[in-house]
Amino acid sequence: MTDKEDKTVRQFVLFCRTALMYEKKNYYNEQKHRAERETHIEMLSPKQSGMLEKIFDIYHADYFSVMGYEIGIVDGDLAQALRELSDKYLQIVLLYYIVGLNDREIGEIYGTGRTTICDQRNNAIKKLRLLMEEMRHGK
Repeated sequence: MTDKEDKTVRQFVLFCRTALMYEKKNYYNEQKHRAERETHIEMLSPKQSGMLEKIFDIYHADYFSVMGYEIGIVDGDLAQALRELSDKYLQIVLLYYIVGLNDREIGEIYGTGRTTICDQRNNAIKKLRLLMEEMRHGK
């Protein structure tokens, strides 16, 4: 190795050590900050425990299964509207909006083209919109 390469390697090693040292400091500061702000659940008063139970009751979710995943939908109206969709429309909507697959990838799963999936997804969204509006207006 030449002197220039040796110097470059030493500078890089020094840079890495400095970066790791500051990362370590940041990690310990974050842990200290978290420990100061968090309370163990067993240390809560009975009143605080009761409030915690109410929070968990409010945030229950309806679960839908898609590709082996359980997807929780917290919005009750949306979950009810999703239940009204056909199974294929439901799967397409969840795969696109929740899982993050594009139309081509969904089409490969169902053995159809991208445009077919796009049309079916748009039809499902139109139906969802109508169902949600009916729920809001009490029809």
